Amino acid sequence: MTVLRALLRLSRRREAADIEAIVLRSGAAAASVRASLRRLEALGLVEVRVERGPRLTMLGLAAAVALLPVAAANKAKTNKRASRAA
Repeated sequence: MTVLRALLRLSRRREAADIEAIVLRSGAAAASVRASLRRLEALGLVEVRVERGPRLTMLGLAAAVALLPVAAANKAKTNKRASRAA
Protein backbone atom coordinates (compact mmCIF):
# COMPACT_ATOMS: atom_id res chain seq x y z
CA MET A 1 0.00 0.00 0.00
CA THR A 2 2.83 2.39 0.73
CA VAL A 3 4.21 1.80 -2.76
CA LEU A 4 0.86 2.82 -4.28
CA ARG A 5 0.81 5.99 -2.19
CA ALA A 6 4.42 6.77 -3.12
CA LEU A 7 3.60 6.35 -6.82
CA LEU A 8 0.59 8.63 -6.40
CA ARG A 9 2.71 11.34 -4.74
CA LEU A 10 5.33 11.09 -7.47
CA SER A 11 2.74 11.28 -10.24
CA ARG A 12 1.10 14.32 -8.66
CA ARG A 13 4.45 16.09 -8.65
CA ARG A 14 5.20 14.83 -12.17
CA GLU A 15 8.43 13.29 -10.95
CA ALA A 16 10.01 10.15 -12.37
CA ALA A 17 9.00 7.08 -10.40
CA ASP A 18 12.17 5.04 -10.22
CA ILE A 19 12.94 2.50 -7.51
CA GLU A 20 15.10 4.94 -5.52
CA ALA A 21 12.35 7.58 -5.43
CA ILE A 22 9.78 5.02 -4.29
CA VAL A 23 12.16 3.69 -1.61
CA LEU A 24 12.72 7.22 -0.36
CA ARG A 25 9.00 7.96 -0.06
CA SER A 26 7.85 4.58 1.22
CA GLY A 27 10.67 3.82 3.65
CA ALA A 28 10.80 0.23 2.42
CA ALA A 29 13.86 -1.66 1.21
CA ALA A 30 14.58 -1.69 -2.52
CA ALA A 31 13.98 -5.45 -2.77
CA SER A 32 10.63 -5.05 -1.04
CA VAL A 33 9.65 -2.25 -3.42
CA ARG A 34 10.58 -4.38 -6.44
CA ALA A 35 8.52 -7.31 -5.09
CA SER A 36 5.58 -4.99 -4.41
CA LEU A 37 5.78 -3.58 -7.92
CA ARG A 38 5.68 -7.11 -9.37
CA ARG A 39 2.59 -7.95 -7.28
CA LEU A 40 0.89 -4.66 -8.18
CA GLU A 41 1.66 -5.24 -11.85
CA ALA A 42 0.13 -8.73 -11.65
CA LEU A 43 -3.01 -7.15 -10.19
CA GLY A 44 -3.15 -4.57 -12.98
CA LEU A 45 -2.56 -1.59 -10.65
CA VAL A 46 0.88 -0.67 -11.99
CA GLU A 47 2.48 -0.75 -15.41
CA VAL A 48 6.24 -1.29 -15.23
CA ARG A 49 8.07 0.14 -18.22
CA VAL A 50 11.76 -0.69 -18.49
CA GLU A 51 12.85 2.57 -20.09
CA ARG A 52 10.59 4.92 -18.09
CA GLY A 53 9.90 3.16 -14.78
CA PRO A 54 6.64 2.17 -13.10
CA ARG A 55 3.43 4.14 -13.34
CA LEU A 56 -0.08 3.76 -12.02
CA THR A 57 -2.77 2.41 -14.30
CA MET A 58 -6.24 3.95 -14.10
CA LEU A 59 -7.26 1.16 -11.73
CA GLY A 60 -4.12 1.75 -9.66
CA LEU A 61 -4.83 5.47 -9.51
CA ALA A 62 -8.35 4.79 -8.25
CA ALA A 63 -7.03 2.36 -5.62
CA ALA A 64 -4.33 4.79 -4.45
CA VAL A 65 -6.81 7.66 -4.15
CA ALA A 66 -9.23 5.41 -2.26
CA LEU A 67 -6.47 4.58 0.23
CA LEU A 68 -5.81 8.23 1.10
CA PRO A 69 -8.69 8.66 3.59
CA VAL A 70 -7.79 5.36 5.26
CA ALA A 71 -4.16 6.41 5.62
CA ALA A 72 -5.17 9.79 7.06
CA ALA A 73 -7.51 8.14 9.59
CA ASN A 74 -4.80 5.69 10.67
CA LYS A 75 -2.31 8.52 11.09
CA ALA A 76 -4.78 10.48 13.22
CA LYS A 77 -5.37 7.44 15.46
CA THR A 78 -1.62 6.94 15.87
CA ASN A 79 -1.11 10.60 16.76
CA LYS A 80 -3.96 10.46 19.27
CA ARG A 81 -2.47 7.40 20.98
CA ALA A 82 0.97 9.02 21.07
CA SER A 83 -0.40 12.18 22.69
CA ARG A 84 -2.18 10.11 25.35
CA ALA A 85 1.01 8.21 26.12
CA ALA A 86 3.03 11.40 26.55
